Parts: sequence; structure tokens; C-alpha cells
Amino acid sequence: MTQINFELRNELVKEIPELLKCFQCGTCVSSCLAERYGKAYSPRRKILMALYGQKDMLAKELWRCLTCNNCNERCPQEVNPYDVLVKLKNFAVKKGLVDETILQPEKTVTETGRSLPLNERVNNQRKELGLNELKEIDELKKLK
Repeated sequence: MTQINFELRNELVKEIPELLKCFQCGTCVSSCLAERYGKAYSPRRKILMALYGQKDMLAKELWRCLTCNNCNERCPQEVNPYDVLVKLKNFAVKKGLVDETILQPEKTVTETGRSLPLNERVNNQRKELGLNELKEIDELKKLK
């Protein structure tokens, strides 16, 4: 059973009252490109996790949004999930709850040549899609 961190939840709701408008219909998920192609993202789940006061969601999971704004266009409750997610990111940064690597994409790009860190999960998804495994970029080795 999920434990609710009421202190964090109350703080989030005070700063982002739109969280309470969401009745978890899932319309945002059906139009979410990050969920469709990444299978690791759900605006609905992020809002629910915020309502549970789960700090770990603020640290990493929140940052996978592709900013397509489809969820805002389709939300029947006018929660504007994308706007809520941006406010949650701002809250996380302000409170120091963010994994520092997420805030340094330029470091990731200069060190790996990719905008997001390469990991086993990415290669597993590529394999499922029939794509080749990604490897370290050789040209970057020359620059180091």
C-alpha cells in the first residue's frame, strides 16, 4: 500500500491547487507522446504521485515530458497537466529535490553526445523495436 506524505502533499496542493482538479481519467495519457514512445511516462501517474507526496517522482521521473502540450489540449477538467508538470519541476528545483544530472543536459551532451543518458532500459526498448543497440560515440573519446 502506498504511503502518503501529507506534509509534502499539502505543500504541493497549496502551491499547485490544480492538482486537486484531476480526477484521474487518463485522457492525458492517451495523448502523451512520451508515454506512447517511451513507455515510461504518464502525466496522470505524475499528478497522482504528487498527490501522494512522493519525493522520488520529483527527483527524476518528472523530467521525461516531451513538452508536446497534447495533454493540455485534451484534459476534460482543464487541469492543464503540462502546466502542472512545469510547476512541479519548478517546485522540485526550488526545494532542492532534483537529481543534479537532470539539470545539466549540456554536461550530458558534451560527455555522451546524447541529450539523455544512455542506459540498459533504452537499449532494451530499442531491441524490442528492432533497432540496433546504441554505443558510446567514438568521436567523443578523441575530444577527451
